[in-house]
Amino acid sequence: MSKSENRKILKLLISVGLPIAIQNLLSNGINLIDNFMVGSLSEDALSAVSLANRSYFIFIMLLFGLISGIGIYSSQYYGSKEIPKIHSMMGIGFTFGVSFAVLLTILISLFPDDTVRIFIKDESVVSIGTEYIKIAVLSFIPASISMVFQINLRSVRMTKIPMMTSLVAAIFNGLLNYVLIFGKLGFPALGVKGAAIATVTARFIELVMVLLFVFFNKNCPLKGTIKSYFSYTLPMMVTVFRRSLPVVLQEGLWAIGTSVYFIAYGNLSSTSVAAAQISLTSLDIYISLFIGLGNGAGVMVGNLLGEKQIEKAQRYSNKIILYQIILSIPFAILFSFSGIWITRFLNFSVAGNQATLYTIYVLAAYLPIKCMNFLFIVGILRGGGDTRFCMISETASVWLIGVPLAFISVLVLKLPIYWCVALVNLEEITKLILCSVRYKSKKWINVLVD
Repeated sequence: MSKSENRKILKLLISVGLPIAIQNLLSNGINLIDNFMVGSLSEDALSAVSLANRSYFIFIMLLFGLISGIGIYSSQYYGSKEIPKIHSMMGIGFTFGVSFAVLLTILISLFPDDTVRIFIKDESVVSIGTEYIKIAVLSFIPASISMVFQINLRSVRMTKIPMMTSLVAAIFNGLLNYVLIFGKLGFPALGVKGAAIATVTARFIELVMVLLFVFFNKNCPLKGTIKSYFSYTLPMMVTVFRRSLPVVLQEGLWAIGTSVYFIAYGNLSSTSVAAAQISLTSLDIYISLFIGLGNGAGVMVGNLLGEKQIEKAQRYSNKIILYQIILSIPFAILFSFSGIWITRFLNFSVAGNQATLYTIYVLAAYLPIKCMNFLFIVGILRGGGDTRFCMISETASVWLIGVPLAFISVLVLKLPIYWCVALVNLEEITKLILCSVRYKSKKWINVLVD
């Protein structure tokens, strides 16, 4: 590969992937600070909020699966310069996404305590979690609308807009958490209620900013009308949904599966849940760059296939994989060293701090493998339209390996949380083997547009 092509790949990844990476870094950074704030109340408070948020996590991953499936089409339509069809894709996203958000909002509002009790039976933790989720559930609808815009903005390479809106929302979320959790600037100390109010407010701020950026930017290809968004036909919707269904199932079953891990962890103690939560949130900081790289790769592959440049899509993907390998190892080392620093900010017991530190060491060892799997599944293979394989490899790894190992490690072997996490993540190794074989076969390459 020539130096000019290397520069082209880097330029494309920086223009598409870097804003996504920054967006995730800022969002995850604020989430980590939020966890520190809630964790400073008690281990039970952090456990309650993290478990209550599993319902939001499942919702957002199901929604992400649907909109990402639609984004595959949007990316290729952008490559073939068919902007009206991108509007139709967005309309399909609004139809399914908002309907799903409304349904879940109603269900969780009616049964908030039962929602939390799915994950843990400790009534003190359930009580705190219920207090939180009654308010936080109001964020589902604005989040669904924002996601349709954000993923389609990425598909048309306008990644700076979702980055900026997420930045502002994350800052507001962090500031409001500080003010409302601890009762600053004359506000009462609301504890976990304050955290929920901050979350809902941030989601509405994010939505308003996305709408302003899209509709007051005359050059934004997503700017349309109600008529253009909902001009899709039933055959078009069926075709898109058929292609998107594997992505929805993949993200949904993965989200539910990883949430089942927390059901298993909840049989240990609230301390174990808190240690797992803070460790995973910390991990998200270190993989933010690779989330950007993976999403950038997916957009790049989709655009190139939409332009019918199949050989170039393969060649560029090979280079991105090399970049990923080179970068992920030093990030894993840095993450392992950050464990001692992270535990200093927690109001945990000695046992809680030790569990958190050891869990971070385990996750650091798996970081390069996790990042490679993300590049394959969310990036290259999905960008190539190979959604069915992505669904099978992801869900089989989680449900046939991860979930059984979670309950065996907790209920049978009765291991501490860090050893449970180590065993559960063996599913990542299986997934990497499956994805590597698939990538080499070239069966992932699909041109979806005429």
